[in-house]
Amino acid sequence: SDPAVQAHALQDQLVAHSDLELDASRHRAFRGRVRINLTTKEFALLHLLMRRNGDVITRTQIISLIWDMNFDNDSNVVEVAICRLRAKIDDGFDLKLIHTIRGVGYVLEARR
Repeated sequence: SDPAVQAHALQDQLVAHSDLELDASRHRAFRGRVRINLTTKEFALLHLLMRRNGDVITRTQIISLIWDMNFDNDSNVVEVAICRLRAKIDDGFDLKLIHTIRGVGYVLEARR
């Protein structure tokens, strides 16, 4: 098989931003040397944010891509998931990576 294709497939499996690394094939996340245990949804959400690094992703996009269904706008499932993810990814680190863009959605980018 084509090494370039294999390299690209591997690249899709490994996503990194600042000191955050995600290994999709092994379903592992690390912040620096710290392994972060994530649920399946948290992992999918983080993977989405990291793949779209710097892009603001709306609640609606997150719901359709991660939960694959339509929630009522009253549902706070995204907020809860982001809150849990932020606690695991950002708490205890000076550099914050997950940010809320009020009234729009969420973005992954390095900010102090």
